[in-house]
Amino acid sequence: MIDLDDPLINGYLRRLIGEDGITLIRNMPEGEVTDEEICNVLNPLKSASKEADDKVKKLKAEIKAAGESQADVKKLEKDLKKAEKEAEKAKAEAVGEYEITLNTVRKILFILYENKFTICRRERDANSGWLTFRWQINMDGIDYQIEREKKKLYRNLLKRKEYEDNNVFYVCPQNCLRLVFDEATETDFICPICGEDLVFEDNELFKQLLDTRIAEFGDMPR
Repeated sequence: MIDLDDPLINGYLRRLIGEDGITLIRNMPEGEVTDEEICNVLNPLKSASKEADDKVKKLKAEIKAAGESQADVKKLEKDLKKAEKEAEKAKAEAVGEYEITLNTVRKILFILYENKFTICRRERDANSGWLTFRWQINMDGIDYQIEREKKKLYRNLLKRKEYEDNNVFYVCPQNCLRLVFDEATETDFICPICGEDLVFEDNELFKQLLDTRIAEFGDMPR
């Protein structure tokens, strides 16, 4: 199992699937599970409340089906009264629980699947044709993915540094836009948005910050 508290892994996954996604991975049951089963694990109080409501509905249906059998009806009504109290209690307990919805669970699972962090098996019901997706976490490739992201970031930083080195910039005092010299001459050094005169921007500090960030990557090949 991966170390979700590792700053590098945690930061990468947080950008990919957010805090809810990390919570999902932490609490993912062993083996193959459906998205609904995952949702129930992530929202135990709301799951208990739903089960209690379903029990009430089932008992009401049984009372209706019992017809004229007074003995059965009397027992079922007693069970219903108890079930309704339990449902009210479960509903009240679930009020303050932070909910990760089924749609959110599905979105997280498919993002993980696209990045090869889950295994998905589909089952089709022979009678209804309904598809059931069964999921299993597989984070074996996360080190490779993080390395790819590092290289991508490194290349982007190098490109940005080259861009900053090779251009002279003018900016609008109202922060409307930032133009390179050739673009600024085309507008006669006037902001095309607000009409203010453009001013020269000294980007030396920004270039120093880029150099510092690039140096953090060490001897990574370009």
